[in-house]
Amino acid sequence: MAAAYGIHLGNHSASLASYSNGAPLIIANDAGDRVTPAIVALNGTEWEIGLPAKSGQPSSKSIIKHNKRLMNSDFNADDLAYVEASSSCRIQNEDKVVYEFETSETTLYSNPDNIATKIYAKLFTIASHAMNNEGDLKLVLAAPLHWSTTSTERLVKCAELAGFDVLQVISEPAAALLAYNIEETAEDVNVLVYRLGGSSCDVSVVKVSGGFMTIEKNIYRSDLGGQCLTKDLADYIASEFRQKWKLDPQESRRAMAKLLIHADNCKHVLSTLNSAHVFIESLLDGVDWSQNVSRARFENVISSKINAYMEPAQQVIESFGGPIHKIIICGGSMKIPKLQSAIANLVPEAEVLSGISPDEVISVGCAREAGLLLDIPEFSLSDLNTEVEFLGKDIYLKYLDQTVQLFKEGTPPYAQNVQSIEAGGDVTNISFSLHEDPESEEFATETFNVESLSKPFTLKATLQQSNVLLQVE
Repeated sequence: MAAAYGIHLGNHSASLASYSNGAPLIIANDAGDRVTPAIVALNGTEWEIGLPAKSGQPSSKSIIKHNKRLMNSDFNADDLAYVEASSSCRIQNEDKVVYEFETSETTLYSNPDNIATKIYAKLFTIASHAMNNEGDLKLVLAAPLHWSTTSTERLVKCAELAGFDVLQVISEPAAALLAYNIEETAEDVNVLVYRLGGSSCDVSVVKVSGGFMTIEKNIYRSDLGGQCLTKDLADYIASEFRQKWKLDPQESRRAMAKLLIHADNCKHVLSTLNSAHVFIESLLDGVDWSQNVSRARFENVISSKINAYMEPAQQVIESFGGPIHKIIICGGSMKIPKLQSAIANLVPEAEVLSGISPDEVISVGCAREAGLLLDIPEFSLSDLNTEVEFLGKDIYLKYLDQTVQLFKEGTPPYAQNVQSIEAGGDVTNISFSLHEDPESEEFATETFNVESLSKPFTLKATLQQSNVLLQVE
């Protein structure tokens, strides 16, 4: 029996969710954590993925971080420089990107696709251990809205090499809406999706009308991310250490690497608690450091950055020009209460949806989509070319003497439309035909025997990636 899963692989971390018994569920990794660091390291001759790669002595490992930036086939020089600065392996970029992992015991070479495959393989192992029965692991992935088809295909290939059967790739904003079932909302709503991850920020306005989702506006920023806040906190701790011991951790790359790890952990603790304790063994010249950091102090440290983080959201809202009814926050950095308050204050009249942990929203949406796909039976209507995520043309339905617009341009795959069909008691068979416009020739047709159905009966149409499924009940 197949199992449905959703994965969001980010620059900084990865989240895995399953769909069973009608609900999505986050699957914890072998350390009991609900998210897995998207970090790969070579320690001696052994590969480490996730938390083992992040922890321990950074100086003894060859580490790659933020690999997803270079999975984008359209990455630029800034992306390459960012990955180089945050990692400890050498990166060659001539004909293609090559990572050189060097330790005291060996030197190995890899590339962004191989690293992504290792992370997916780690998640595949976690998912396999969570299954109660043997079966295929069906997967829906999320990709950034600005990625090209080539980049998305690379992501799919890596997941498949790791063992998953990839059903579909959806955009991150679409996954966020699916996580909260917003496509089922009866009234028309405009949703602001604000994602702030470890090293990037995406803001989108999505219009939902009759179950159809349309991306109205989007801004992507690669210069905004939670790492900026981690760096500010690390600098603050370094200044406290310098003031007491007259030693400057910022002059030591090793000391700052340790500081950044502890500052990142401290930041996450302060997202849920009012204080966090930082203890760093042998921070510099054998001197240990112990300090309590309050949430109020942390918020004061990052206060100068808040307006910069809100700027892309403000731009999208002003460019859209219409009312915003709901706000979805996602991305690990949006767990910070100060940022949640700031985004809510931009549109006070909007409902902020925060019932799902921000770093789990996208994987939950993917898992829900995977569960929906597995519930849809196979069918055989003529192919209809569509966009990977949104329908590129209108689709009309004709039956008896009626013509209705079934799906409009911009509809995402697996959207559904239910029609109430009136038919006389003497009608036994009805033919339904699909058209690109009311006057064009049909491109698919299906005939149903409705003699045994109560009148009026319903016709349910489901838009898939290259087909339309019709069912009567």
